[in-house]
Amino acid sequence: MFPELLSTIEESNGPGALWIELYYELVKAYDDQPLNDIGIRKIYDYADWCLVQPQSDDMDLYDVSSSAAVGFVENLPLDKRISADLHRWMSAETFLGYENLFRYHLSEDEFKRFSAEFLRRRKLFIETPGG
Repeated sequence: MFPELLSTIEESNGPGALWIELYYELVKAYDDQPLNDIGIRKIYDYADWCLVQPQSDDMDLYDVSSSAAVGFVENLPLDKRISADLHRWMSAETFLGYENLFRYHLSEDEFKRFSAEFLRRRKLFIETPGG
């Protein structure tokens, strides 16, 4: 999915480290003007795939779902540009399902503001033609 990131992927020390790197790639995609929507979409699509993979009780196998949750989803509220644009990439149902992950770095008040702003933007987005 990410041929342009092949060396980053090959050099990572497992899925947890890879997701930290992919989060930084997402941050970099927001530095591009215009936004690198293709790169952003690839990262979210890969996260979606990882997050639905079954968890493993075998310590010799990587748990890609948990790695994506901890190394990626928990960090989404940390960058204002990403959190302000999250409504374009995530459904309200998915957002609400990740509530505990989003709360990891946020206080109660911060989460309430983050959640209200996401839901407001998401509603406007889906009501807008082409959204």
